[in-house]
Amino acid sequence: MERPDGFVEVRRAGIELLVAETLAHVDPEAWFAPGRTLADAKGRGGGVGCIDVGGVAAVVRTYRRGGLLRRALPDAFPTSARAVRELAVLARLQAEGVPVVEPLCAASRRRGPLRELRLATSLVDGAVPLPAFLARHPELRRAAVRRAGEVVGRAFEAGLVHPDLHPDNLIVSSGEASAEEVIVHLLDLDRARIASAADRVPRGAMLVRMARYLLRHREDLAVRVQWSDRLRFLAGMGLDRAARRALLLELGPALARQAARRGLDLDPLPGASAPRQS
Repeated sequence: MERPDGFVEVRRAGIELLVAETLAHVDPEAWFAPGRTLADAKGRGGGVGCIDVGGVAAVVRTYRRGGLLRRALPDAFPTSARAVRELAVLARLQAEGVPVVEPLCAASRRRGPLRELRLATSLVDGAVPLPAFLARHPELRRAAVRRAGEVVGRAFEAGLVHPDLHPDNLIVSSGEASAEEVIVHLLDLDRARIASAADRVPRGAMLVRMARYLLRHREDLAVRVQWSDRLRFLAGMGLDRAARRALLLELGPALARQAARRGLDLDPLPGASAPRQS
């Protein structure tokens, strides 16, 4: 895997780092310091915290397994490849101008024959997951949803293929309470990749996955997602009114099949009287 520009490899006493050049002087052990609790953070197994490294506030996520191995080997991996791949995806999207959290370090530490993995990114002060932001700032709901759609659309254009894209992959912050200052960053790109133009997965598959997540977790989300939010999100992606309605109708059968397999009830598709979008 090609090393991203601006990063260097550091190896010392069982620790391997792919770290930003500006932080290469930091003691490698510092990346494994206990993290402070980060309010509103999302992450498998609660493995997300905040540390200070070289004068930089960083969010660190310890990798956890899913699937059949999650109980036997919950946080141990054969190589550092998983963390390195995610850092490389973040760096590539950042280079393409996509607003992502700034990657700082992919770190691994030997633990017997296996390795503990961490990814560190720069802390975005005051940012919270999109659903929580919408609940706290209803006056900025329209602007935040459209901006989220814009960020996802730009990531798709840059070739992002994400197997588990959902609203908590978007964190939102604002300065003053004004639409112009809503800022959205994309994060948590574990198992994602950047595809070539000839190998890109249709965006519809990822949007169906996101819609399925909304159905599955609608009772747990901080806000109830409305059809107006869906349409506004697609508008942020650059689709006009006719195109976004057509896309929703096109993706409907795939979403219905997935929902049926999981026993989820679909929200009814609004008729022509659905709310108008600004």
